[in-house]
Amino acid sequence: MPGFLLSGWAPAWATVAPLHLVVHDRLGHAPDAQAVRAGVELGLSEIAVAAGLISAPLTVMRSTDDSPAAIAASRPVHVIAAITDDPSDPAVSVAAGPRIHTCALGHWRADAWSVAAAPASLDPAGTATRGPSLVEWHPGLRRHGASQLNERFERAADATMSAAAWRGWMAVKVAFECGLRARAGEDDLLALRFDGHKGLLLHFADDGHLVQPVYALPAGPRRVTSTNLTACVDSRS
Repeated sequence: MPGFLLSGWAPAWATVAPLHLVVHDRLGHAPDAQAVRAGVELGLSEIAVAAGLISAPLTVMRSTDDSPAAIAASRPVHVIAAITDDPSDPAVSVAAGPRIHTCALGHWRADAWSVAAAPASLDPAGTATRGPSLVEWHPGLRRHGASQLNERFERAADATMSAAAWRGWMAVKVAFECGLRARAGEDDLLALRFDGHKGLLLHFADDGHLVQPVYALPAGPRRVTSTNLTACVDSRS
């Protein structure tokens, strides 16, 4: 299935231990909340299929019905859907498993990782108000499997895939792959590589953010197409 080839990594499926994901919805009524939620739901539906294909036992728990004791015992990967990083979030105090955030982290924590581009990547010169708009994703993207991902999201959510929706989808995908790889003995997140349909394998940097290309939108009223979206490669790569 597109987007679920774990590049360069093939676990022994017969020895795969149960994988537990806990999804924490901290979005409230923020403007991008529904987009992030839709991306998370697409991700959850796709990893369920992927887990079935490789016979990997998968359990998904929601923050509304989880038990702290059960979570601690299962050592899950946490997906925290939020617009901004909140250090007072109760999920942060759960002492098991890494946290994969959809938002940019306000400060780095050893067990928290953000699939959002670092703020410096989106506005490297502090001139966002004067320069081109930079986004992590756009529904006009077509190459490297982006077209298929945009189409899958549109069918599932009846909406176009925005950067916020892509972050929700990517957070679930990364959490799933991190969980699988950790059970195969690969627990160094900085060494892992992920396919986000951007033409380059993505990886985490020491600052906790995902190193990834971002896209410059054309200036003025021109319609955005796949040919006038310019990829800007993250300088940390």
